[in-house]
Amino acid sequence: MTRDNDPAPVQPSSPVPARPHPPRTPEPDSGRRPAFLPQRTVLILFIAVCVGIGAGALTFFVSKSQPGAVLAGGTAFGGCTAWLNNLVAH
Repeated sequence: MTRDNDPAPVQPSSPVPARPHPPRTPEPDSGRRPAFLPQRTVLILFIAVCVGIGAGALTFFVSKSQPGAVLAGGTAFGGCTAWLNNLVAH
């Protein structure tokens, strides 16, 4: 004779694994802030600055004009930035 409030019989189950989940390793960059600029942008700007300085220096050595050297360097920087951006994008 069984009572209505008796628990149901326990069904056998598979054994519980010793380690249910592998230990988590911490993320390598957890707690670090994201980079201010992506590496692609830094590389493009660095190369463009080098080209602009080179163009400005060569212009100054030829013409001995500081404003002309600044204009040449700025133009070379801008053109090189646009060209490298298109080159790296494809």
